[in-house]
Amino acid sequence: VNPGDGGLISELNENDVLSGRGGRINNHPGNITFRRVVEDYKREYLDPSIRKLEKAHLAARLVAQIRAANPPGRFLREDSDNPGMYVEIGDQKAWKSE
Repeated sequence: VNPGDGGLISELNENDVLSGRGGRINNHPGNITFRRVVEDYKREYLDPSIRKLEKAHLAARLVAQIRAANPPGRFLREDSDNPGMYVEIGDQKAWKSE
């Protein structure tokens, strides 16, 4: 998925992961699920024997798992030019948010 895919988004779903900080974002259902999924991957990711490339594959797998949810999870940030609207950050940034 590329940044901006889907244009401006006004309706969030329960599997969307919101970038940013604060209680509203932390308490969004998709962010709560995301943190739970990250916890499932954490042990493997932090294993000292795992290589950088394997970590990248784990991050990609985690993002794919969120995107495969029903409804599909998206990785979004609020659009600074349009308050209350969101835009897709894309897979590259999503892989780094874990």
